[in-house]
Amino acid sequence: MKRLKAFAVGMILAAAGLMFYCGSFYITSHRQNKEAEENWKQIEQTAHTSEQTSEDHAVKQKKRKEKNKKQKIRESFGISWENLRKINPRTVAWITVPGADISYPVVQGDDDEFYLKHNFQDEENLFGCIFLGKANRKDFSDSHSFLYGHNMQGNMMFANLNRYEDPAYLEQYPEFEIITPEKKYTYRIFSVEQAQEGSTAFEYGYDLSGNAYREQLMLLKNHSLYDTGIMPRSDRQIVTLVTCNSRLDQTVRMAVHGNLRNTLSWSQYSARK
Repeated sequence: MKRLKAFAVGMILAAAGLMFYCGSFYITSHRQNKEAEENWKQIEQTAHTSEQTSEDHAVKQKKRKEKNKKQKIRESFGISWENLRKINPRTVAWITVPGADISYPVVQGDDDEFYLKHNFQDEENLFGCIFLGKANRKDFSDSHSFLYGHNMQGNMMFANLNRYEDPAYLEQYPEFEIITPEKKYTYRIFSVEQAQEGSTAFEYGYDLSGNAYREQLMLLKNHSLYDTGIMPRSDRQIVTLVTCNSRLDQTVRMAVHGNLRNTLSWSQYSARK
């Protein structure tokens, strides 16, 4: 219980940090926005590799898989983890909301404040970086994990999460993906919440399939702005994407909750190639 309370406090502080910087998200400088946009494009180009189908590529893939077994995975799912780690060794994943213009690397800091005001290159920057909660496991095996990102002008970072206020947007983009070097996780959004500090949205530490976890899932679903039509499974993990909303009270964050739908390992994926 102490672990749960301590972590919950940490989650609240991280979410509060998003709100503290919210006033700076809507930066009026066109130059700053363009620079940030170009920076993320370069990072995305650095991260993503071309997946060819030639015989030569198949041979290279086989050699790469053999190397990956002996050392930290350098490339998987079309992402060069080696290139990303050269820029930031704290890289743990890549978050994508297919079609919704959200596609960024995920880092994990020593606390839940540093990446609120530092970019992927660890440079001080109001745009920050998408980051995994400090106390969460890097393999997303916790029953409840958290990803934080700013609500940026120009639909950058987690700005488009606020579009989930409209049920029609959820119909278009009902899932998000989190890719790690070892696995690709697909989550189905079951709740879109405007979460208050200290609410169920930031509780953590429950055992999968336990009564407390089942109760949490039902509360999250009931707190949704609208019925998503999705019933979360208590034997599967959830990930909550968190950002701020300038139209809401400063103690309120947008929280988009996803329940694990599918897991694809790198070995399964590469075997298909």
